[in-house]
Amino acid sequence: MNRPLVGLLVALFAGGFAAAPVRALLPAYVEGVLHQPPLLTSTLLSVQLAAGGAFAVVAGVLVGRVGQRAAVLLGLTTSIFGAALFALDSPLALAAVAVLWGLAGGFQSAGGQSFMLAAVSRARMGSATAAYFVAGTASGALGAYAAGLAADRFGFRSVALGGAVLGAVGLLLALRFLPALDTRASAAGPDSRHGGTGYGALLRRPEVLALCMARYFPTVAWGAASLTLPLLIFRMAGTAGMVGTFSMVSLLCASLAQLATGRLIDRRTAGGDRSSRALVAPLALAILGCAVAAAAAAGSGVLWPLFAAGTLWAMAAWALSTTMPPLVHELGRGVDDARLVGLTHLLWSAGMLSGTLAAGALVDLNPVAPFGLAAGCLAVTALAGLWLVRRGGSGQSWQSAQPV
Repeated sequence: MNRPLVGLLVALFAGGFAAAPVRALLPAYVEGVLHQPPLLTSTLLSVQLAAGGAFAVVAGVLVGRVGQRAAVLLGLTTSIFGAALFALDSPLALAAVAVLWGLAGGFQSAGGQSFMLAAVSRARMGSATAAYFVAGTASGALGAYAAGLAADRFGFRSVALGGAVLGAVGLLLALRFLPALDTRASAAGPDSRHGGTGYGALLRRPEVLALCMARYFPTVAWGAASLTLPLLIFRMAGTAGMVGTFSMVSLLCASLAQLATGRLIDRRTAGGDRSSRALVAPLALAILGCAVAAAAAAGSGVLWPLFAAGTLWAMAAWALSTTMPPLVHELGRGVDDARLVGLTHLLWSAGMLSGTLAAGALVDLNPVAPFGLAAGCLAVTALAGLWLVRRGGSGQSWQSAQPV
């Protein structure tokens, strides 16, 4: 049993359950309790994403200095800051907390993924990545469902209190069970003595640019969907409970898709193909089909087709995300992993920011418009996936020095 990985997954599950209400129910809280337009929701999410993205590249460097464990612990405060949003009603106070929420998120992404990449071998990277993401999606699904029911019955203030308490429990669990890793990379390569490659040199590599495209553009699409889908479902159903149910179902299904994708990556690795890049384009096309279906459902105003399209979208989107850490590890060669995690988190944050802002402005003009934006981004993602394949490389030119 890989004890460091198990400790990380336990901490992430607890923290994910506590943080689940924030993104799932924030549109309903802003519209149903604060009586503010969707633009406030998109602004708050954008502030969080901008803060997290701006700090991500710094966090990618700091992980190598403070250690992955310390970065994970700092990141687990995300749920506590997120819960505080449901206890406030002043837009300025909400924006201030959103900044802290974003900074903690930068540590969570850079620390968590770097910890996971350092704790497992290349041969098990797919399954470990799937388990890492499932810890977040499954806990998010259960947490969103419970929070939706609690919000309808007890109110959002109770959700805030419960989220803060559970977040503190997750942090205590990590303090108790999450071990520190010995990440002195004497065998990782010559650059490890100097802290890895600089960001400028990384961005001059064509395959890294393709990775950046494959991370940014589908995230713009998901940013638009993650604001638009819960909002339209809330308007069609009229209850926060239905939003929570959608989040639970879509995330549980996404968890199954992640596990299947991780298993497929490991099988490809065992068969001699050590790259997940060939999966990017097919998954992008699958998400494009979901975006078209969601647009049709939104135009019809019928709840259940939109529910189904959103669930399939979540499955394909999270399957695509499962390919990213193995690809980061392939391109980082065990030396630049933390920097590439920071860079891809910056692009993830920028994508979510772009998509969320655009959806907040477009959804009241036409509920189909955010899905049109998503479709264009996903077409670009498919092209980036084809570029990654054409750049070639089976990933066998180096051997990982990471532990099993």
